[in-house]
Amino acid sequence: MLLLKHSAVALLLAAAGMQCGEAFSVSPFPSSSPTLHRSPAGTTGRAAAVRMQMEQQEGRRDALRLASAALTTTLFTQEAGADSCTRADCQPAKMYVDADEAARKKDTVSMPGLNPKLEGKTVKKYPDFVSTDSGLQYKDAKQGSGNTPNDGDRVVIDWEGYTIGYYGRIFQKKNSVVGGAFADDPGYYRYVLGTGSILPGLEEGIKGMKPGGVRQIVVPPGPLNYPADDSGHKRVGPRPSTFDGMRALNFVLENNGLIDKTLLFNVKLVRVDKKNEQGEYTRSIE
Repeated sequence: MLLLKHSAVALLLAAAGMQCGEAFSVSPFPSSSPTLHRSPAGTTGRAAAVRMQMEQQEGRRDALRLASAALTTTLFTQEAGADSCTRADCQPAKMYVDADEAARKKDTVSMPGLNPKLEGKTVKKYPDFVSTDSGLQYKDAKQGSGNTPNDGDRVVIDWEGYTIGYYGRIFQKKNSVVGGAFADDPGYYRYVLGTGSILPGLEEGIKGMKPGGVRQIVVPPGPLNYPADDSGHKRVGPRPSTFDGMRALNFVLENNGLIDKTLLFNVKLVRVDKKNEQGEYTRSIE
């Protein structure tokens, strides 16, 4: 469109040039220079010819002024961006969310290695999962029975984990032998609810479960996930029971902002142990 406008201006300038050419060709015959015709009246004829030339030169100046005004209007008074792809209707759909869109930050996976101007990529929403205000998603595969655990209860779970944001690689299988102090619960993970010994997203998802229940829990990157300063996962679990599992998990967690760190946990709540009067945990019946 801008090229067409410039072409129109060029036509105006050409028209002005033609008018200028007529102003200098006062003789009806071809000649190398303008020829003034003497009138029979002598001096009066010469004055009339000079006056005619002055009028034609004034007309030429008017034509040039009009062409200049048209050029100025075309170049400087159009709407900014009207002829470039800056309008919303000609932009491709966004794959990533701009950092200044604060309202959508909750639904964004943080991946700062992509671009300093980008916050990350949009969180994948699973339509059959429940989404909480914190950004956690979960789905019950099997409902349990009994009472849900409270802070201070000892919780026993069977679990497996996947790096769902990065090729869905498994970093913990169910029923892996742990040994040691957990010899009486082979493959199970035990912790006390409310002590911060398990990653916040997983604890939030387990709180609403009942013994015997199975739940899938999607933990997004950020405060609900494993902390960055505990690469051995000794302070905040659960900790993968094999070297390969640790390597698969840490490859994702320790990546410098280029990998989606969303994790999927499949959790079975095996039982909930309460304290007795002596303050000791008693094993409940599974």
